[in-house]
Formats: sequence, C-alpha cells, structure tokens
Amino acid sequence: MKIRKSFAAILIVLLPLSHFIVGNGLLAQRFDVKFTFDGADREFIVVKPTGAVPAGGYPVVFMFHGSSGDGEQFYNISKWKERGEIEKFITVFPTALKYCVLNFPNNNPVVITKWNNGNLIEEKCPNVTQVFKDDVKFIRKMVDTIKATFNVNPKKVFAAGFSNGGAMVAKLAMDASDIFAAVAQNGSMMNSLDSTKPTRTIPIWSMVGTLDDRFTSQMGIPEIPFGGDSVLSYMRGGINRYLVCESLSQTYTKSNTARTNTFLFTQPLAGNTNRYIFTLVKGLAHEYPNGINDPIIAADLQWEFFKQSVATDVKEVQLSENEVKIYPNPSGDRMTIDWLVNVIAKNEATEGVALEAKVYNTLGQQVYAARSEGHSSFILEKNKIGTGFFILKVNQGEKFVTKRIVFE
Repeated sequence: MKIRKSFAAILIVLLPLSHFIVGNGLLAQRFDVKFTFDGADREFIVVKPTGAVPAGGYPVVFMFHGSSGDGEQFYNISKWKERGEIEKFITVFPTALKYCVLNFPNNNPVVITKWNNGNLIEEKCPNVTQVFKDDVKFIRKMVDTIKATFNVNPKKVFAAGFSNGGAMVAKLAMDASDIFAAVAQNGSMMNSLDSTKPTRTIPIWSMVGTLDDRFTSQMGIPEIPFGGDSVLSYMRGGINRYLVCESLSQTYTKSNTARTNTFLFTQPLAGNTNRYIFTLVKGLAHEYPNGINDPIIAADLQWEFFKQSVATDVKEVQLSENEVKIYPNPSGDRMTIDWLVNVIAKNEATEGVALEAKVYNTLGQQVYAARSEGHSSFILEKNKIGTGFFILKVNQGEKFVTKRIVFE
C-alpha cells in the first residue's frame, strides 16, 4: 500500500509492513506508527482489513489498553482486529506513556503505562515531578492522521477501552464527542474528575464483572450482587455521573440473560436524545472478555452496539412514524408491524426487494430475523424473541425504520 504524504510526514519510524493471516490465505495489513508529538515519543498500531473499501469509507475502532498494558497486548488478545477483518473496519491499538503511580492494590509506587485521565491524577506518585501529556490532544492527532491516510467514514469512528483505557474512552465521550460516534468500556467507569457537559452526547456502554476487584475492594464486598436491581445502588455514583453528563433521567428498562443484567437509560432531559447502557456480567473478574478468559467476546458485542449507535448509510431513507405502525408496544405476547408505504410498488427502489425485519437485544446481538417477499406486515412473538427491551429495524431496500420495542 502506498502511504500518503500526510501520514509519512509525521513518522520517525514506520516499521516494515507486516501481516496476519485471516483465512483463505489472505493477509490483512498492519502498520506500526511511531512519531514525536507534543515533546513525547508516541506509537500506535493500525490494521487495515483485506478487500475493497466499504461504501462510505472505513469505520474505525480504537482499542485503549489498561494500566501497564500497551497496544501490542490488545492487538493480540482483544479480538478487535479479527472482528475488523470480518466486518471490514480499521482497528487502532495505541500505547500510553509511562508515569509513576501508586499501583493497585497495595499503593506501591511503580512506573507503568497510564492514560491521562482522572485515574492518573488520583493515583500519581506524591512528591514526584512529572509532566502529564494531553492524551485527548494525542488521540485527535491519531484520528486526523488516519483520516488523512485511509478512506475513513468520519461518522463511524468509535472507541473501546479496558480499565484505565475504559476510563479514557469515557473522557473522550466528554471531551471528543465531535470525533467519536459511540464508546464502550470494560472494567471501569468515568472518573469524577472527567465529568463535564459534552458539546454533544453520544451513546456509552459500561460493562463491569461481579468479581471485578477494582470495584469490590472499594465496596468492601467479595462480589457485586447479581440479579434484581441492587447493583444500581452499589454503582449509583458512577451511573449517575453518566446520566447527569448525558442529560438522561434515572428511568430505565432492563434486559436479562443467564450471565448479564443490562440497564438501559434513554429517557431524555431537556430534549436530549441519547442512551447510556450499564451491564453487569456474572462471574467476570477484572479482565477484557475475549472468549478465552470468559465466554463473552466484548469486541463482537461492542461492534454491534457501535453499528446500532450511528445513523445508517446516507443512501438509506429513514421513514416517519406514520409510514410504519408497530402495535401493541409494549406487548405481553405478540406485536404487529405494518409497513404502510407501498411495498409492492413497481419502481426501481422496491421492485423485487424483500421486506426484512431484524431484532437486536441491548448487547447489540441479533436475536431474530424475518424476511417477506410480498407482504407488508410481520408478526413478532415474545416466545421467539424474549422478555425485555429490544431494537427493531425494518427495511426494504433503501427505506428503513428503527424502533425501540418492549416485550413484558
């Protein structure tokens, strides 16, 4: 691949282009980028998937490691590059700078990598002179560099993070919401020092395990209770911080699986339209779940969340409420979807195009799909979908509607 001048100009070292096998003998491209920025040597890994550029440009997902980690570690274990190859988006794995901090759990002073957010300020070594670099500024530079180098869809730039990296993406939701369309964090919440009113609100998803010692040690309990709504009391401070910053009320809907309790906050204050999701995972310790250390693969779930968080392609046409009727909603049994536009119309937009319905749970997983070649309605049944809150998308060609539905 030929590197554009704007990319190459900032490089001190561009390591030889390497690859990883993604199946069928295909090789995705990896770029190791090193440059000096704001007086410090910075680095990040970029992975470009095989195949043609997606319509509208590549989506981009940044994965931020936790304390003492680096980009290489999460390049290897996070499963994001593998998901990026399947879904054809660029993945980025940056590395934080090193600082002296009082390390968990014994508050011993150590020098480790740490993203500059409220966590770093609270845990910095006392009586040690350090220069804390602005990581939001560095991240903006990374985004600009990648946009200048690859054909990127600017509306589909996302950030995921673990532990201290999770706290970093929460800070990005506050300080860089003009760049990122949605963020997801594991093993962390937003630090109080980073809470503010963002210029625009974006969807945020927090995932914490019942055995995460970063939380249980603060609470003085061996395990966060699973089941019921008691976790909201234990996590009240962290959750309320998001609701205040995102201008959301404390009203929520709930969705359960055998291992997850998910709480979805969407009721707006002052006309805001947004969502915050909190998920408690039974049996998960302070780890980024990747299918090996835990059955959950966070990258797969969070990618679905990211996809559902952004507007669809500009070629699609969002239909109004009076063009699609969904009733009753909520429902305790069956729900009818009536496609009121002329789906049988013989025109270029609809002729021969099937009517499709897909239902996603709060984790972004598709739980139901149906297809109709000549009918203008669907019946959704609770016994096929489940109980709780879901996102329904119905489309025919370029026309679509997305709607929240609830089975009680």
